Amino acid sequence: MLRGVFKAPASSANIGPGYDIFSLALARPYLRLELSVGDGSGIHVENTGKYGAQLPQDPCKHAGAVAASNLLKHLGLEKRVELIFEANIPPRKGLGASGAEAAAAVYGLSTLLGLKFTKAELVKFAASAEPGGHADNVSASLLGGFVILLQNNGGPEAVRITPPEDLGMIVVVPDFEKESTAAARKALPEMLEVRRHVAVASRTAVAAAALALSDLDLFLKAVYLDPFVEVARATAGVYGPWLDGEKLVEEKQRLFKLYHVAEVISGAGPSRLLLYKKSENRGDYGGRPVDEALQEVLEGVEAGGGRVLEVFETVADLYGCTPI
Repeated sequence: MLRGVFKAPASSANIGPGYDIFSLALARPYLRLELSVGDGSGIHVENTGKYGAQLPQDPCKHAGAVAASNLLKHLGLEKRVELIFEANIPPRKGLGASGAEAAAAVYGLSTLLGLKFTKAELVKFAASAEPGGHADNVSASLLGGFVILLQNNGGPEAVRITPPEDLGMIVVVPDFEKESTAAARKALPEMLEVRRHVAVASRTAVAAAALALSDLDLFLKAVYLDPFVEVARATAGVYGPWLDGEKLVEEKQRLFKLYHVAEVISGAGPSRLLLYKKSENRGDYGGRPVDEALQEVLEGVEAGGGRVLEVFETVADLYGCTPI
């Protein structure tokens, strides 16, 4: 029996205008996977940790088990696989919990079995367990850093960039259950006006260029507004009944103008990601500009009748999946 312990970071996808294109690995929270592979057949799943009770035990419904099964089927291998997940990433909150599960499973299997898959191939296997085969979350969890996906007919190609060291993040997790990521996708209009397409494309392109140039000011300026996806989803109630598209845009503009903080929705929501420069927020906790921005966000959720489940400060994870 081969055994190993691995970890995979949470991730935030979309990042403002970068719908299905941008994703960012978060150093905290992360999940831990104890993986065993031996003779026999069948994939067995056990969930532990803070959110373990909220995850499926059925290997046909668990993202990690599905990704592991797809990998073994591709190789024509029959193995007994035991997956014990310590689930510390809030599920269904837009923080890539299922993507981290799939990433950890394929990375762990590849490592234990000595497989020679490229990173691109591992991304493909992990994405096979995600709704619609979307690769943004799994790419960040596998590779770490900031990932830009090139969508083409041969499948997505992941381009990894190391984020600036000065980039800080605060995650706000509202206590709101969205229907599903698939339902959040259905909230989007099928048609996009040319003027809005130009606005989205320009912000996405400038954000990518800003990261390549290590220009954090320009990056924050480019990503804090999303003229299409976030507005449509907020208006449809995907992020909670207290937040419509107009209110979201007003809040974003105010936070950026007053505190130089870029607020983005994490993935399909409802979690928010506050992006800021650490060099501008070196004061005591509670007295920094980002803390004032955070307070406005919290008050907005509570004023609308919502509740915040969790708030935590984190930074970019630079390593992706790793053995422990």
